[in-house]
Amino acid sequence: MPSKGGSRITATASAPSAVASVVAPALASAGVARALASTGVARTSAIADELEVEQLAFVPELEEDPATGSPEWADLYARAVGRRREERERVDRDASEAQLLWDEFLRTEGQEVPEGERSLVANDELHEQLRRLARTAAAAEYERENVIGDSNQTFGIEIEFDGADPNVVARALYEAGLAASPQQQSYHSQNRVPGKWVLEHDTTVTGEIVSPVLKDTPETWDQLERVCSILRTHGARTTTRTGGHVHVGADSANMDHDVNRFRKVAAACAWAEDLMYRLAAGTGRGGKRHRGAGSGYRWCGPMGSGQFEQAQSLSDLATRVGSSHSFGLNYGNLLDSRRTIEYRYFDSSLDPARLQANIKLACWVTKRASTLPDSAIPQERVRLGTHAGGGAAERGDGLLRHFADLMFVRPKDKLKLYWLYERSAWQPARSA
Repeated sequence: MPSKGGSRITATASAPSAVASVVAPALASAGVARALASTGVARTSAIADELEVEQLAFVPELEEDPATGSPEWADLYARAVGRRREERERVDRDASEAQLLWDEFLRTEGQEVPEGERSLVANDELHEQLRRLARTAAAAEYERENVIGDSNQTFGIEIEFDGADPNVVARALYEAGLAASPQQQSYHSQNRVPGKWVLEHDTTVTGEIVSPVLKDTPETWDQLERVCSILRTHGARTTTRTGGHVHVGADSANMDHDVNRFRKVAAACAWAEDLMYRLAAGTGRGGKRHRGAGSGYRWCGPMGSGQFEQAQSLSDLATRVGSSHSFGLNYGNLLDSRRTIEYRYFDSSLDPARLQANIKLACWVTKRASTLPDSAIPQERVRLGTHAGGGAAERGDGLLRHFADLMFVRPKDKLKLYWLYERSAWQPARSA
């Protein structure tokens, strides 16, 4: 309620008043939704929610609403429409710029540049184009189909959260038809139902939502978006405790029980270790600090000393890489019936586009690295903390460019990699 003694004009997103009921339709009529749809800039749930708040954020909170048709009402209405028109024009400009950049990137990569020169390592122009594009709204597009490029690849995600009442969230998931139970289940519950999400206990956070086995289908991405929306609606938040672990099915990646294939995945992650932690970071100030940076990377630490080439069995390799929840790359599940590689590097997020990008990264590293010749994967290990001092920025870009060339084929996947890179920063080394 306003304080006594006159009107209080503040930015607010409180419950709609009579003024808001008039202003909101005016905002919608200004065409922001049409501008977003027509330009191809996807409205992720997070972006949509942000715009919904902005619609009322500039509406003054008054002691009493002005009478409909009064000069005050007309002025308020006109300012609301003007503000939304400016917003629409800004969105149009950003979308047009992004589309031009994307068209130029595709043209130079696919037509003007000979195939042998399309390397981001060798071509500074391509690299800079992709970096500029990664800073636009178009790079944050939430994809709906053909996201990872393999309809047979299986994967799953665990979304840890703090803040919300887990049983309230569980009931919301159940009522949405996403979960089989309206209550929070025990850790690693034995009551999981195929095809259903489940909210489980986790002693380190408020709760953890575990997906069913998923594939690259429109239904999967719709479900992920709805789960994130439910979490945000009920007050969930991410903190320095919450992770967003991605599991990639080894059998669907055609890795069989070939130790050499798993060794190459581990070798690629060891080589790009510093980059993996940068790409995975999404907490702290500006979302640029990794959750593990302040705790010695307790639940997502760097792998061991390596020497993967000496491993004679999958069990031996898992011991060398890491086979517990203490490691960013966890091979422990390969030794049981689940047969997944767990990427624990990733911080949690309530933005489905961010989670989707993490899934894309984990799936491509698994599939691509396992099929590369040994000679293609650098033998050096760029350890966590190598670039944190800021003195090796150019070298850091070189690591990104080399990684993009090795791990990704499609331009849109390279763009998403660069988007993750631009949103974060280099992380400090693990403290002793």
